[in-house]
Amino acid sequence: MTSVSNAAIGAFLAGNSAAKARHGMNEAIARLSSGVRSMYGGDAGGASVAHQLRAEGRSALMAARNVEDGISFLQAGESALLELAALNTRLRELAVQKLNADFLDDNQDGAIDAEETAIVAAAGKIDNSTLNSVSVLTAAIGFTIDMDGNLSTVGAAAGIALAAGVNNTKTQGGKIAKALGSMAAGISALKGHQGTLYALSANAEAAAARVTDTDFARSSADLAKFSILNQSAMAMVSQANQANAAVLAVLQ
Repeated sequence: MTSVSNAAIGAFLAGNSAAKARHGMNEAIARLSSGVRSMYGGDAGGASVAHQLRAEGRSALMAARNVEDGISFLQAGESALLELAALNTRLRELAVQKLNADFLDDNQDGAIDAEETAIVAAAGKIDNSTLNSVSVLTAAIGFTIDMDGNLSTVGAAAGIALAAGVNNTKTQGGKIAKALGSMAAGISALKGHQGTLYALSANAEAAAARVTDTDFARSSADLAKFSILNQSAMAMVSQANQANAAVLAVLQ
């Protein structure tokens, strides 16, 4: 009976080994198929850290998109200022041409006046242009530049109404140049903030991936190992059962 008992114990132990090996195989398969390391509770702490990192990364990405709105606003203002600069240049050309008044006849003088009037009217429309109902030249508005709601106030806040005349065009040219400088500085600053946010988002996502993503080399090795152990254990179960049957046959 001792032989029968030993054979039964051997079969039981081999069966337990086979069950553990199958569990290891299933765990490795789950990690390989899902790409997630924390399957089967493999890394609960890591999953929590990864969740926080991903929340941080996605918040940074949304903040970067908010900054993009500010950049678009300033670029719209910059385009409007460049149009005003072109119109102001033409006004100055006409003003200088009118200085030669003794040589101009009434028709030529009238044509210059008409063009100046048209330019001033067009400039007025540009000066009042808006983006999402916000004036791109006269407004200074705040855009969030990080995930904590900190604001950066952007905009030239420099409404420029053009008028004809040499002196007027000189003054207007100076105002336009100053406003363009302010716009360019604002765009540069916002792009700097945006670059930082994009980097933060990418780094957070990469860190989360390192914490949660499956180590495919290790999981593949685990799958092969547990597959071999399972096969070996099942062979031992079969062998133990055969030995048990042989002992019982002898006893009978």
